[in-house]
Amino acid sequence: MHGLLKKYSSVREDEIQALQSRVKAAEYLLDFVAADEINRWLYGNRQERMDATVPFFDRTRREFHLDRYRFASARVAGSRVLDCASGTGYGIRYLIETGKAASGIGVEIDIQAVEYALQRHRVQGATFVCASGDCMPLPDACVDIVTSFETIEHVADDERLIDEFHRVLRPNGLLFISTPNHWPLAVSPYHVREYDKNSFLKVLDRHFHCLELYNQNSGSPTPYNHDQPAGIVATAVANEHLAECYFAVCRSKP
Repeated sequence: MHGLLKKYSSVREDEIQALQSRVKAAEYLLDFVAADEINRWLYGNRQERMDATVPFFDRTRREFHLDRYRFASARVAGSRVLDCASGTGYGIRYLIETGKAASGIGVEIDIQAVEYALQRHRVQGATFVCASGDCMPLPDACVDIVTSFETIEHVADDERLIDEFHRVLRPNGLLFISTPNHWPLAVSPYHVREYDKNSFLKVLDRHFHCLELYNQNSGSPTPYNHDQPAGIVATAVANEHLAECYFAVCRSKP
């Protein structure tokens, strides 16, 4: 009997702790949304827009996005960086504050996302511009590094986007770019095409040498994660089919 009571008490305690955690999360969300209009915009557009520094977004999803910037931040110190499709701006802030980039330009087509970035993530050295990635109002050879994560599958003309990356990069500049691996358009309403490894490398080869190719996985239960742990690992013949996304490090061709 004592054992049963102990077991029941343990279950009840777990349930109470889970409920307390849910209440705390709900209180945080209410305070966040009530704070100002820009927070309400973020919450209302949470399916398409994300700020990976805001806790109400799923942790696995946040880490998946942050991992790309962590990877790139190890190589941007002292560089002029452009983040194409910079969204809510947390990536540029991370590259400057953590990666020690000399400066960062976030280019984003959604004016409301740019306004959010200006209010939440403008730090010294950061600039945010509202423009399309395939026609950026920037001079030739103005940056050392371009980052563009989960962008190329959204644009109507992927070759034009790659042309523009090449134009704004200095000679021998670096491009960090990622795209989903075979995510069907039926489940990706904002995508206009899907890539596999070969089609991704083919469009990059237009102006870039691919120096390194990686699999990135979220560790989430989605079938496109292929039961892989979260992380970024080198792509090889044996594991290329397991990538949730491909992540390429490229150097600009002359």
